[in-house]
Amino acid sequence: MPIVLRSSPFSPFGRKVKLAMMHLGQFSGIEVVNTDTMSAEDPIRSQNPLGKIPALILDDGMVVYDSRVILEWVDIQAGGGVIIPAEPRKRIEALTLQALADGIMDAG
Repeated sequence: MPIVLRSSPFSPFGRKVKLAMMHLGQFSGIEVVNTDTMSAEDPIRSQNPLGKIPALILDDGMVVYDSRVILEWVDIQAGGGVIIPAEPRKRIEALTLQALADGIMDAG
């Protein structure tokens, strides 16, 4: 089973995940499935109880959701400390900037 990214072309949070994966060379082999969070027919609610995107479905069936958590997974796959610094102070600074950027995108 391939890794599946549930997203939408219009989601800035999905784009953030795609860009990180592309930057780290992890995007090939990822199946991107367009998701309509407004449709009751879309299975996103069974994959993410919040019914939001992005959601990453791993090859073992585990579902990782929220772009911040997905970026943690992407960083771990790259060896850790690559896009999110490992050094505690730099890590907190990066995560704080990510929270600011997410807030700006959410207000959007």
